[in-house]
Amino acid sequence: MTILPRFPSIYRVAQVTLDAIVASSAIVLAFTIRFEGRVPAEYLPLIKSILLIGIPSHLVIQGAFGVYRQIWRLFSQRDFVAIFQATSFYSLLLLFTVRLLLPRVLTLPNLPLGVAVIDWGFCLLGMCLLRLLRSWQTTQHSFSPKPASPAHRVILVGAGRAGAQIARETRQNNRLNLRVVGFLDDDRSKLDRQVEGVKVWGRVEHLVTWVKRLQVDEVLITMPSASSDRLQKIVELANADDISIKILPRVQELLLDRSLAGQIRDIRLEDLLGRPEIVLNFAQTLCPEFPSATAQIQNRTILVTGAGGTIGSELCRQIARLQPRQLVLVGRGENSIFHIDQELRQTFPLLEIVPVIADVRHAQRMEKVLHQFRPAVIFHAAAHKHVPLMEQNPTEAIENNTIASAKLALLADQVGVKTFVLISTDKAVAPSNFMGLSKRLAELLVSGIAQQSHTRFLSVRFGNVLGSRGSVVPIFQNQIAKGGPVTVTDPTMTRYFMTTPEATRLVLQSLAVGQTGQTLVLDMGKPMRIYDLAEQIIRLKGYVPGRDIEIKITGIRPGEKLHEALVDQDEEQRNTPHPRLYCLVKKQSGYLPVHPTLEKIETILQSSNLETLWQFLSSDYFVRCAPHKGLLVSDVSTREHQHKGADF
Repeated sequence: MTILPRFPSIYRVAQVTLDAIVASSAIVLAFTIRFEGRVPAEYLPLIKSILLIGIPSHLVIQGAFGVYRQIWRLFSQRDFVAIFQATSFYSLLLLFTVRLLLPRVLTLPNLPLGVAVIDWGFCLLGMCLLRLLRSWQTTQHSFSPKPASPAHRVILVGAGRAGAQIARETRQNNRLNLRVVGFLDDDRSKLDRQVEGVKVWGRVEHLVTWVKRLQVDEVLITMPSASSDRLQKIVELANADDISIKILPRVQELLLDRSLAGQIRDIRLEDLLGRPEIVLNFAQTLCPEFPSATAQIQNRTILVTGAGGTIGSELCRQIARLQPRQLVLVGRGENSIFHIDQELRQTFPLLEIVPVIADVRHAQRMEKVLHQFRPAVIFHAAAHKHVPLMEQNPTEAIENNTIASAKLALLADQVGVKTFVLISTDKAVAPSNFMGLSKRLAELLVSGIAQQSHTRFLSVRFGNVLGSRGSVVPIFQNQIAKGGPVTVTDPTMTRYFMTTPEATRLVLQSLAVGQTGQTLVLDMGKPMRIYDLAEQIIRLKGYVPGRDIEIKITGIRPGEKLHEALVDQDEEQRNTPHPRLYCLVKKQSGYLPVHPTLEKIETILQSSNLETLWQFLSSDYFVRCAPHKGLLVSDVSTREHQHKGADF
């Protein structure tokens, strides 16, 4: 096939032609000004030489500096810097050539220094003016058709760079059908001044006053780096008067392009989380013992259990971006596995994705799966997680979360998996319910397996995930949609919250810092009151708590605690190479004897006395052994546990 040469566009030719006219005019004007309108005849050959050789050279230099890759109507500070560098380089080269090199070959007069300086100034000024005029023309005469309906009147909260760009885009693009009527900002130096020709009317605290005075239809927050507390105050001001409000995404969400207007969205609960969202760099090598998370996943086979769940599916999305050789999706729910499989195939068409319908409790099935694919890393996200439901079905919690996890970890050791990551929860800390107990036992058993295995075993513990299936947020949203009431068990109850992307990032970054047998936690800031969360969700929906939507206190359910913790009393929190990740180490060395413990748990499940399961948390049951020295069998000393549950 013959490839035709790519010729420059008419637009590019016009750019070069206009710059050539500016450069030619600049050198002529420089000589004219320097000699006050009477240029000596001896300089005419020099002028002619510069016009014939110097100007084309100038244009070539500008091309080398990337000047002609610019879009004039989007002329920016970086574009100015490129023109400045190219023009300065040309002027210095011209001086060097004419004053030092040419006199050795030709009998031409020296180029006066004043002419070079004036020429440099006119070139820089003229070329920048051309681009600014083009940008101004685009601003004044938008080519997009004008909408039939009147423009939506918008006031911007935040007169910074993001606000200025939004104001510029709304003026240039009629399709947005937005008219920015003003700014609000708490910076006193900006008050009564203009940004992109739009006035900064006043402070944010007077939002309601200016909305009414300017007949605003919508408020847009253009402060991508604003704190959660500040956003919450703005939302409360707007919701108090039923004012429609939207926001630009946080800095981490913004796409790397020039357009911001297309990213305007409604305020989400994550914006009011109370701390900046945590973003981790998977390509960073944090510990000399382990490669980066990316290096451990790239071109490897990765297996995720519970791949159809909230955490599992988001984990698969994050892993797929790191370019594994093969991604195995394991889950027992065919619909959820089908959906994540289809989504990943559309988003990552080059990635080999293998959906596997399997129950992690079926050891023989999982053994076949692991032998068939031989994954380098296993992320074990399959689990039962609903506390009240597991209180009514405790054997299911123990079988699925404890026994199946331990047996899968043993299989990982047998197959030679490099790293096994168990997804755990803050409910495993001093557990008061069967769901928390099942995850705590899983942590202890996986840690015990790590002491006699070449596989690296990690547990990752985090708090409640916003928006996950069955979590409090979608329950509140459903209750609000039905008109209320929103039910809260106790007004003082608190929980740690994190977003789904944060949770999965923690899981992935654990690969780069976690030592075998360790439990890792994320710095999640302060816990949040569930009652406050309910109020915020009600306000985000445009209602007033207590007036439009009632909040009803229902009382603590069986197995619930008022406050969760991330670190147990017998654990010590230590730093890792990452400032937002911590590892937990037991204060007293000891590990559960894996096989005897599993046998004992299975025996207890067949009996009717499940309360004795709490005995495995007693330090009396642990064996004292140095890491990787093998496990000993110790006598079991039972411990009565004060747990108010039924006898199953």
